Amino acid sequence: MLQEDDSLSRLEKRIGARFRDRGILVRALTHHSMCPETSQRDCYDTLEFFGDALIGVQVVEHLFHAYPEAKEGELTALKSEVVSRRVLARIGAGLHLDDHIRVDVASLRTFNERSRESLRADVVEALVAALYLDQGRAAAEAFVRREVLSMIPEVRATLADNNPKGMLQQQLLQQMGLLPRYEMLREDGQDNDRRYTVGVFAGDHLLAESQGSSIKEAGREAARAALREIARHQPVQRGHEEE
Repeated sequence: MLQEDDSLSRLEKRIGARFRDRGILVRALTHHSMCPETSQRDCYDTLEFFGDALIGVQVVEHLFHAYPEAKEGELTALKSEVVSRRVLARIGAGLHLDDHIRVDVASLRTFNERSRESLRADVVEALVAALYLDQGRAAAEAFVRREVLSMIPEVRATLADNNPKGMLQQQLLQQMGLLPRYEMLREDGQDNDRRYTVGVFAGDHLLAESQGSSIKEAGREAARAALREIARHQPVQRGHEEE
């Protein structure tokens, strides 16, 4: 018990808050595999749901005020990336959440780095809710400001690389008034090494296709390929010099 208390104290220092109710902190760190019979009460699932909403509202408000000249499509793509699993998992890694997350790996069908990434992201969201419930709105907002909002300039600078689907959606809406449509074209390989081919369309026109080890990965790579094609065929803007 003393060892667990020491572990929680180290985490509290990183979070910047000492919990009045350690139970809610433990719950925010607990995957449902640890308490299958009492998961509704003892795991982080509903805290994650609450925290996701709290983070989303604060991020949207910040983006609205920080980038008044940005178009809706850019703000949507930026918000989507800021609250993505990838970014929240990086925050979780910085907080060394792997040392504290409670999960019964043996009961899970698969557990790999993607699983760890998802756990970190889930727990970051759950921690925001736990802070809100235990410490109040100001403490939760301070954590989001320090850990999440501070990532926005970096995320914005690399948006096209990290969120190609968002960037493609933005470009197609601006240029054609269309949303991209993704379709799985082929599935190949053995059960333990599947390869998926996904195409991205503007209307009925195939913009690009790409492969990946998951449908999501293949879709992202197809969006990247489509962005490259659009850039290659983009006409050079010549202003009004020929008028």
